[in-house]
Amino acid sequence: MNDRIAVIGSGMAGLAAAWFLGQDHEVTLFERHAKVGIGAHSVDLDGGIVDVPLRVLYPGYYPELFRLLHECGVAVEALDASLSFSSPEGKCYFRYRNVRLFGHSFPMMSPSLLIQHASRQILLDLGRFMFAVPRDYAQGKLRGHTIGNYLRQENYSPAFVDRFLVPCFAGINTVSNENVSHYPAELIAQYFTRQFLFSSVYRAVGGARAISDALSQRVAKTEFGAKIESVRRTAAGVAIRTESGADTEFDAVVFATQANQVLPMLADASEDERAVLTSFRYGSVRILMHRDVRLAPHERAAWSPVNYLVCEAHDRPMISIWVNALLPSYSSAEPLFQTINPHLEADPRLVVQQSDLERPIVDLETESWITRLDALHREPDRRIFFCGSYAASGIPLLESAAVSARNIQQHYGRRVRPRAAEPG
Repeated sequence: MNDRIAVIGSGMAGLAAAWFLGQDHEVTLFERHAKVGIGAHSVDLDGGIVDVPLRVLYPGYYPELFRLLHECGVAVEALDASLSFSSPEGKCYFRYRNVRLFGHSFPMMSPSLLIQHASRQILLDLGRFMFAVPRDYAQGKLRGHTIGNYLRQENYSPAFVDRFLVPCFAGINTVSNENVSHYPAELIAQYFTRQFLFSSVYRAVGGARAISDALSQRVAKTEFGAKIESVRRTAAGVAIRTESGADTEFDAVVFATQANQVLPMLADASEDERAVLTSFRYGSVRILMHRDVRLAPHERAAWSPVNYLVCEAHDRPMISIWVNALLPSYSSAEPLFQTINPHLEADPRLVVQQSDLERPIVDLETESWITRLDALHREPDRRIFFCGSYAASGIPLLESAAVSARNIQQHYGRRVRPRAAEPG
C-alpha cells in the first residue's frame, strides 16, 4: 500500500529521501525557499550558474552519493581542485597542481617551494600522515582520540598541523580550527585515505539544478514558500499545519532540515527527541561571491582553483575558490571568486552575493547521539523521522546526507504498522 509521506526540506538529504521513498510512496516536498533548497543560494551570472556553496566529491569518501547520482541519471565530471596555501603577508608557502594521467590525479608540487623549510616539513609530514593514519585506523589505535591529541602524540610538526592539515580540513567541513582539533581522529582517517592524494574530485554536471531536477522526478507535489506552523502526531498519522492555518494529514513526515530547525515545528516532540535533536551543535559560515582580487593570493602566479589564507589572528582559514579555474562550465573571463569566511571585507561594489549558513560541529560525543537517533527510528510505530548531514556516521557532508536518507528508507520499510481494530 502506498503511503502519503511529507518531506520537509529539499537540500541533499530531503531530495535523496524523496527519491528513495518516492519509489513506493506518494511524496510531498515542503520547502521554505522559493526554489529547491539545494540550489537556494545559487547565483545565475552571465558566465553560468554557480552553486553556493560549491560542491565537490571524490569516490573514496562518497560511495553512496555516487551510486545515487548514477541511479537518477546525473553525470559527473572531473575537476582540477589544486590547492595553494598563503600567509597573511601574501607569501605562498605550499602549493600543488593536479595532473591527470590514466584516469588518476597526481599532485605535483612546485620545486621552487622546496627551498622553504615549512614547505619541506609539510611535504615530509604529509607523506608520513598518509601512510600512518590508515594503518593506525585499521589497528584501532585512533579509537577514542581526537585528531588534535593524535597529532600531538605522534609529534607532527606545527607547520604541518597548523599551516596545512587543520586549516585544510577546516575548509573541507567549513568549521573553525578549534572544532577540527576536537574531531574524532577516526573520521579524519576515513576521509584522508591513501587514495586521497591520487583521486580526482568531481561535481555533478549541471550542479545543484541537475541534482534537484533528477531527484524531484519521484516527488508527487512540491510546496514552495512553505511556512510550517506545526507538525503534530494524530490518531491516523501526522498533521502538518502551514501558516495559512490549513492542516494536511500524512502517514509519515521526514524532517530533512538541520537538527536545530526541527523543534520549532515539531509541536509534540518527546523528551527523547528533544534530547537528541538539541545535542547536535552548529557553527556559522559566511560565503561571499565577489570579484575582488584582494581576497585572492597576492601574486597572480600563485592563484589555484582553491586558495587558503592561513592567519593566526583568525580562528579559521579564508578559502577563496577561483570559480573560473574550478568550474569547466563557467564561461566568463572576468575573475569570479567564492570566498568562505573572508578575513577582510570585499569592495561592496564587487560583491555579487553574501550567504550566511550553518554547519554541524562534530566531536567524540556525536556518534553516541547518532546511535540514539537511530534507536528512535527503529521504534515500530514511528511516523516521524529525521535526516540530514548530521544524522549519519561520518563527516557531515553530502555523503552523510545521502546515507541518512537511505537509512530512513530502510527504517520505513521495516516499520510495523499498527493493526486496525477488529470490527464489532
